[in-house]
Formats: sequence, C-alpha cells, structure tokens
Amino acid sequence: MKRVLHLPAACLAFLLGLAGICTVETASAQDDSYRNFLKNKEQYQLTLGELLESTSKDLDIEIQKSKKIDEYLDKKVVMAPWKFWNDPSMRLAYILAPLDLSFEKIDERTYRVFEPWYYVRPESEAKAHLDRLVRQYGTSQEVWDSRKETLKATILKKLNLETVPREVLNPNISDKREFDGYSVRNVALEILPGYYVNGNLYEPRKEGKFPIILCPHGHGQLGRFGEDQQIRAAVLARMGAVVFTYSMFAWRQEETPLLPAAHDDPISGTMQTLHTIRSIDWLVTLPNVDPTRIGITGASGGGTQTFLGTAVDSRITVSVPVVMVSGHFFGGCPCESGIPFHILNGGTCNAEIAAMAAPRPMKLIAVTQDWTKNVAEVEFPYCQKIYELYGAKDNVEFSISDEAHNYGATKRAEMYPFMARHLGLDMSQMDESKVTVEELNTMLYWGPNLEKYPKNAIRTLDELKKVFFAK
Repeated sequence: MKRVLHLPAACLAFLLGLAGICTVETASAQDDSYRNFLKNKEQYQLTLGELLESTSKDLDIEIQKSKKIDEYLDKKVVMAPWKFWNDPSMRLAYILAPLDLSFEKIDERTYRVFEPWYYVRPESEAKAHLDRLVRQYGTSQEVWDSRKETLKATILKKLNLETVPREVLNPNISDKREFDGYSVRNVALEILPGYYVNGNLYEPRKEGKFPIILCPHGHGQLGRFGEDQQIRAAVLARMGAVVFTYSMFAWRQEETPLLPAAHDDPISGTMQTLHTIRSIDWLVTLPNVDPTRIGITGASGGGTQTFLGTAVDSRITVSVPVVMVSGHFFGGCPCESGIPFHILNGGTCNAEIAAMAAPRPMKLIAVTQDWTKNVAEVEFPYCQKIYELYGAKDNVEFSISDEAHNYGATKRAEMYPFMARHLGLDMSQMDESKVTVEELNTMLYWGPNLEKYPKNAIRTLDELKKVFFAK
C-alpha cells in the first residue's frame, strides 16, 4: 500500500497565510496585479477543470481525480496570478480551498484530487499532538478535569445539545420473541415530537436487575440488522445484560421515511448523539435494569458514538470503542468528523475525546488494517497517562489484531470478558452458537414498507430541523 499524505486544502492555504509565505514577484508587479484584482476579481475566474488542466501542464505533473470530482469541474474559482505557485502542493491548495476539496500526494509527480474530506492529521503528527496535550495537563488531575469539562461543554454546544428534552418518551414496544437464553423486542422511541429512534431490545430470560449495554452500529450496509450486531447483542443478553441496538440517523429506508441523503447533513452527528442520550433516558426506566451499570460498545461509526456518548453522558460506566479511536483520523462522514469541535479548544482528536471516559473502565480494540493500527505506540499510551492521573491505570486496556475494519468474532471475544468483569456478567453464557440471526423484516417495529408508521410523523429533513431547533 502506498503511503499518502491527506492534506485538506483549506487547512494548508490557511497555514501558508499564517506563515507569511509569498511569491517572488517584484513588489511593483504584485501591486499592479492586486490593483487589477481589486478592480475586477471576476476576470481571474476559471473553472476547476481549466485550472487542474493548466496546473498539470505547467508543472508537468499527473493529477488524478476521484469519481465525485466530475460534478465540481465546471465550478468557477477566483485564482489571482500571485497564487500560481511553482510548488504543486501550494498551487493545488489554493485552487481547491474555495471548493472545500482535498488532495493527496501519491509520489513526486502524481497527485490525486478528491471530494471534501474532514479534519485529518498526518500520522507523523498524531503522537506529537498528543504529547503536547499531555504537557498541558502535566501531572495535575485538576488541570485535566478542567480541560475535560471545557471539551464536554464545547461538544454539546457544537452539537446543539446544551439543552436536551427530558420529558417522558413515548416508547412503542412489540411482543417478545423467545430464543435460547434471551428474548428480542422491536422498539421505536419518540425522542422528539414525530421523530423516532428505532431499535431492538435484547433481554435475559430470567428475573433480576441487569446492567444496560448500548450497541450503536457503524456504516455497514445492514446497520443494526447485520449478523455481527445481532450476535453480540444476543450473547451479551445471554450473559445477563439488557442490550439495546439502535439505528444511525437516516440509515436504512425500511425504518424511516427520511431519504439517505439526510445522513450526509451536518445534523446527523447531533441526532446520533441524541439517539444515545435519549435511549439511556428510556432504558433506565425499565423495571429489570440497574441504572448504575451502563456499558456501550460499537465499531467504526458506532465506535465514534461509543466514545462520544461516553464523553458527554456520565451515566455510562464502561465503554469499548472498536476500530475507531485514532490520533490522526476522524472518520469520513458528517455524522462523526464534520463536527467543528475537533478544531476548537486548541485542537483535539478522537483519542483525547475517548480519554474523557477516565477513570471509568475503557478498552480500545484496534486492527492493523485501518487507522487504529498505531494504538500500541500512540493512542493507548496517551490514554494510560490520563488514567494515571486518577490512579486508575488498570482501568484502560487495548487489543490489536491483524484484521480488517469490522466487529468480527476476534474483536467480540476481546470485548465480552471486559464487559463481564466490569458489569458483572456471566462468562459461562458466552456462546455465539446459541444465537438465532433474524431476518430484517422481523426486526422492524413499523413493519415492511413502514406500513404502521404514524401519518403525522416527521418525514423530511426540513420538518425534522423545524422540530429540533424549536426544542
């Protein structure tokens, strides 16, 4: 695999400006050019396609384009003469910044332009950034606690969740389906007027007060209906937990009339965090739960919701984010990395947000084949230092396997004993062969084709925003 440097164009252009870098034009030539620019900047407009073609010829480089770039090629960019750098990276940064496009350097003569990508840091900078953060805290728990509270307040503010409605939810719950050691019910929670979080409730088939475990899912095509999601929820229920699997915002049209494009809206990160908070609000009211023991675990985008939910909701007592905690990568979707809190408060990253769980038990599960590959050298040592501030070094663990980006059997086998130890679950019931994987249609509260969906419920993104911002 080629090593590439993802460079957000807008960030580079901004940094170049801060550094005071300028071209080697004579002062008079610069003055003349700038006067003309001020008089009529429209004369310097070219299409992105024209600029990329001229840059390729002028600098003798190959510029590759992702498929989604075609829709941008006719867009106009104001490109003044003093920005025509002879350095390809500088030239591309200025060309792409106005359209929020990015590029990567493949080799000395090859560059690739691609669609908007969210805040990404070079791998080489990740550890240095985390080391700088640790120097800010020193050995002071008080300084870290202050930083943590500032981060929490900023996250909630940027997500527009400073005030969250706490009225009693309107839970819609189906009858139980009984299986070997556990049962399943379909659920639809009305967390805002006319807006529903859909999920499945897995419960042990015995009496008692059980811990809660939330299972958000990632960007896999099947979402909460996927086999890995069903298996881990069912096994955790067999082990003695009340488990709730719940859907991403606007992810599958079998359970929401919102179009898939709504998931790409910036409000998706807000709604998914609200899904987690309001799901807990409902779960703690159930008669068979112990509200003092709450775990959460998910992979990829579900991993983001795992550490983000833990950071902002102190009711969560144990977290296992899977294949997501990285010091250099922030995700590739507006629901997780299009959120502006990453670049505020002096700059943070997912490793620092995950560390906000301290001193509550947390296990990072990573793989060698994605952005979590550096966990042993970068993210875990950083998190350990935060836990040491509380004298709780043993409360944070990690594991890494030479596998791909998923929540497969190896990762689940790492998660089960950690949850069992910290939530009091029965490891003797950890048997995935006892799980029945259900058909998708069976797991829908509203039925196939939304046949039971309320007629007065929210059906468009515009309707949702009107209700959300009126909360």
